[in-house]
Amino acid sequence: MTVTSTQAQRLRVLGAEVDLSTGLLARALVQYGLDHADDEATAEAVRDYAAEVRKIDRKRRRDVGERVMTERHHKEKKET
Repeated sequence: MTVTSTQAQRLRVLGAEVDLSTGLLARALVQYGLDHADDEATAEAVRDYAAEVRKIDRKRRRDVGERVMTERHHKEKKET
C-alpha cells in the first residue's frame, strides 16, 4: 500500500504517541476500519474519502509516468 509523504509523517507521529511502528499502526488502523466497515458512520466516511483518494492516486500515477518518460527521453537524447 502506498501512502503519501504527509500520511507517512502522520503515521510516524501517531505511532510514536501510541508506541507502535508505522507498519503496525497502519495494520491496526486497517483492522479497525475493517472491523467497523458495517457501521454507517464508517461507511459514510469511506464514501466521503473515496473520491479524494482516487484523485490523489491518479495524480501520483500520472506524475510517476511523466517522470519515467522524461528520464527515458533525456537518456535517449544523451546517447545520440
